[in-house]
Amino acid sequence: MIGVIKDGEHMMKNKKILLALILLLSFVMMSCTKAIEQDKADIVIENEKPVEGGAINIGSVEPGSLNPLLNNSKSYSEISGLIFQSLVEYDKNLRITPVLAQSWGFDNGSSKLVVKLKNNVLWSDGESFTAGDVKFSLDTIKASKDSIYKNNIEHIYSYKVKDNETIEIVFDQPFAAAIDMLSFPIIPQHIYKSNLDAVPVGTGIFKVSEYNKFKSMELIYNDKWNGEGKPYIEKIKVTFINDIEAFSTAFQFKELDLLNTTSYDWEKYSEKKDVNAYKYSTMYYDFIGLNYNNPVFQDKAVRKAMIQGINRRLILSKYLLGNAVVTDVPINPISWLNDGENLMYGYSRSEAENLLKTAGFADSNNDGVLDREVGGIKQELKFTLLTNNENDFRKKAAEDIKKNLEEIGFGIEIKLVAFADLKAAIDSKAFDAVLTGYNLSNTQDLSFAFHSTQIENGNNFMSYSNTDMDNLLYQAYTAPDDNRRKEVYKRLQQSFREEIPCISLFFRDAALVVRSKIQGEIKPDAANPYRSIYQWFVPESKR
Repeated sequence: MIGVIKDGEHMMKNKKILLALILLLSFVMMSCTKAIEQDKADIVIENEKPVEGGAINIGSVEPGSLNPLLNNSKSYSEISGLIFQSLVEYDKNLRITPVLAQSWGFDNGSSKLVVKLKNNVLWSDGESFTAGDVKFSLDTIKASKDSIYKNNIEHIYSYKVKDNETIEIVFDQPFAAAIDMLSFPIIPQHIYKSNLDAVPVGTGIFKVSEYNKFKSMELIYNDKWNGEGKPYIEKIKVTFINDIEAFSTAFQFKELDLLNTTSYDWEKYSEKKDVNAYKYSTMYYDFIGLNYNNPVFQDKAVRKAMIQGINRRLILSKYLLGNAVVTDVPINPISWLNDGENLMYGYSRSEAENLLKTAGFADSNNDGVLDREVGGIKQELKFTLLTNNENDFRKKAAEDIKKNLEEIGFGIEIKLVAFADLKAAIDSKAFDAVLTGYNLSNTQDLSFAFHSTQIENGNNFMSYSNTDMDNLLYQAYTAPDDNRRKEVYKRLQQSFREEIPCISLFFRDAALVVRSKIQGEIKPDAANPYRSIYQWFVPESKR
C-alpha cells in the first residue's frame, strides 16, 4: 500500500540515514580541523629582537637655562642626564658609584679629598675632559645665586687643580656624604666660559644634533661616549612644553612616547592597548609631623598608639591604589642603607587602646575623648590635624586618620589650608600635627629634620629633641667609610622605630609610562628613570 513502510524497510532506511549523518559530521569535523590547522599555520609569532634605528619623543618643561647647573626644571634635569655626566652617581640602590671619577680618597684621614679622573674621556665635540672642567663647574655653581646644586658645595672650603687628571677638594669637616656632594653635572669650560647658556656639549650617551628655541631639541648617539654599549635608539626628540599639566594630554594624544609620572593613578594610561607602565620607588616620604611643644606628643606611648591605630595599608590601598610602600622609618626599602627589617607596627586597634590605657588615659567625663592628669594638669588626646587643601590624597587620608584615631579615644579636628598657609604654619610652628611629606635627598641624611640643633634655625619644625638620636645622626653624618655608615644607619633605624619621632606613612611610587613601541630592558629607578635607555629599542615593525 502506498504510504505504508514495513518494519524491516523502516530499520534499513534509518540505518542509511544514520550512516549518512555520521559521514556528513565526520566531513565537517575534518574540514574544521584542517581550517584550524591552517589558521595555526598562518599565525607566525616572532620575538622582536633589538635592532638599531627608530626614534622616540620625550617631553620637557622649557628650561630657564640649557646649562644643567643653572636649570631648575626636574624634567629637563632628567633629560640632561643623557647629555652630561657627573664625577659620581647613585646606582639603583642609592649607593655612590664612579662615572667621570676613576678613584678618590681622603688625604691622611683629613678633610682633603683627592679625586683622580678617567683619562680617556672626550666631550661630544672631540675635546678632552680635564680637571679644569671640574673646577669650572664648581666655579659656576659657586657664582650662581640659585643653582639647585648650591647645597652640594655648602661644605666645600676650597678646591684646586693638581694636574689634568687630578683635582683636590677640601671640605670644612669630614663627613660621610662628601663623595655624594660630587654628583653634580660637569660642564666643558671651553664651551661655557663665553656663554653660560650655550647649546649643550657633554660626555653622556647622547648629544644635541638640533635645537629650536622654545620648541624642541633633538638628540643622537654621542660617538665619543666611553660608557657601556651603544644605544639602539637612533634619535630622541625632546618637545618643550610650557605647562606641566599638559604632559598628560600630549601623551594621550600620542605626541609623546613616554611620561614620567608621580601621579598615583597612572593605571589609567595602562588601560590603553599600546601603553605599558614601569613602576619604581621614589624618595617621596609621607608622614605626620608632631609639634613637640604639645606635651601629649612627648609621651612615646601616645606616638606608638597613633602609628598602630592608623590603618596605613588601607589608606594606601584606597587612595594611592597600592602605589606606595608602608614604612616605619624614613629610609627607603630600596636603599643600601635600609636595615631590611620588616614593619614593626601593623594596624592594631586593641594594641593601641592598651598602650593608652597603660599610659594612664581614660575617658573621665564620657565625652569619647581620653584624658589623664599629669602634675595637676589635665591632658586630653585632642589635636588639630593640618594639611593642604590642594592635595586630594591628603584630604581623603586625613579623614581616615581622623576616623581611626577617634576609634581609640582621640578627638581630631581637620583643618585644610592653602599650601602657602601650611608652609607658614610649619615655619612658625603654629600647628598641633601636620600631614605632609618630604622629597628626601639621595644622601639620606636625616639631621636636617630630627637633630636638635636644627630646631631654632633649621628644618626641625617638629622641635623634636633626643640626645641619643642626636648622637646617632652625628655618627651617621661623619661616618668615615661605607661599613661604618651602614652600621650606624642600622642603629639609627632601630632607634627611630623605638622613639617614633614622627608618624611614618609611606614611600610613594612613580612610573615611567611608555608606548609599547619602545621595548627592551626598561628599568627606571629613583635616581635615574632613564638608566637603562641604552637597552631600549624600537622594532622595525613599530616605526
